[in-house]
Amino acid sequence: MDLSLTDRQESIKSAAREFFESECPTSLVRAMEDDDRGYPAEMWERMAAMGWMGLAFPERCGGSGGSLTDLAVLLEEFGRALVPGPFFETTAMVGLTILDAADEDVRADVLPRIADGSRIFSSALLEQSGRYGPEFVQTRAERGADGGFSLSGTKMFVEYANSADALMVAARTDDMGADTSADGAGAALFLAPMSAGGVRLVALDSIAREPLYAVHLDGAAADGEPFGDADAIRRATDRAAILHCARSLGGARRVLEMTVEYAKRRVQFGRAIATFQAVQHACADMTMAIDSARLAAYEAITRLEDGEPADKEIALAKTLTNHAYKSATLSAQQIHGGIGFMEEYDLQLWTRRAKAAEMKYGASSGYVERFAQAMGLA
Repeated sequence: MDLSLTDRQESIKSAAREFFESECPTSLVRAMEDDDRGYPAEMWERMAAMGWMGLAFPERCGGSGGSLTDLAVLLEEFGRALVPGPFFETTAMVGLTILDAADEDVRADVLPRIADGSRIFSSALLEQSGRYGPEFVQTRAERGADGGFSLSGTKMFVEYANSADALMVAARTDDMGADTSADGAGAALFLAPMSAGGVRLVALDSIAREPLYAVHLDGAAADGEPFGDADAIRRATDRAAILHCARSLGGARRVLEMTVEYAKRRVQFGRAIATFQAVQHACADMTMAIDSARLAAYEAITRLEDGEPADKEIALAKTLTNHAYKSATLSAQQIHGGIGFMEEYDLQLWTRRAKAAEMKYGASSGYVERFAQAMGLA
């Protein structure tokens, strides 16, 4: 598979690299860990002006007609710089799900406002079980006398809910049946404005120190009719999982770069530790793990773009990416020695986020099982 970038993708990559090196140093990442909102509004506006919010949306929806691969290239740079903010949730999760599953009226209403940066969204899919999939949705959506829906239940681990204008909520309706069987029948997606009332946020601790909330819905009004179904929820999760792999791989690549740079500078026994064979082997292992995961991730993205089945490709990519990011940070910590564990040193910023990324959209164990099933081994 040819992983060379097109001219457009090279332009996206270089523009993002230059922008983030200027606008998102690690000092900003640190500052946003202690900020209630968790990201600078000025940077959000500048990113919107560069067209990144609507990169993967068609032109009729206010976007630039880019591909999933284009977005993945951009997200690698987000992961490399640890860019704070609700970009991923707003665009990769909610925006692309609306593009995939909502009707044209909803697309025309919502997507242009995502593309211009004027609306922020987050997804509320997980519940107390902490497991992804429509079969685990227990939040209820009831139709009222006025014909609208109200939502009741608790959603867990909702990122940047404090900044969102609305949430994309997975819920079950009486109209569609209360079935909780393994196929997830009866689940659908709703847009729930945060301003409508009936929404209570409880802050949660996160190893990544990014805004994370439990969202309690108590008769929260939904905006319009439900869209999508169980299959749409699964597609949304799969698409987000593989795009999240791209973001993680950007982070892993930066960890490798930091480690090589440090090994060249760190002198022990009269010479740079980069000349030690054990250090060289560790860096080579990091490189192979990252490159293997990147190959798998872009293969899965290509299959999604082409409308082909990608179950085993997604499962393989997520498993390899989880391993690559985690093992890269662990090897980097070992090579750096004690300094790598210090709060004042930057490496821990990536190490903590690697752990959070490992669990996002499902741990490796579930994807290993899924890969085995797709290969007919289980």
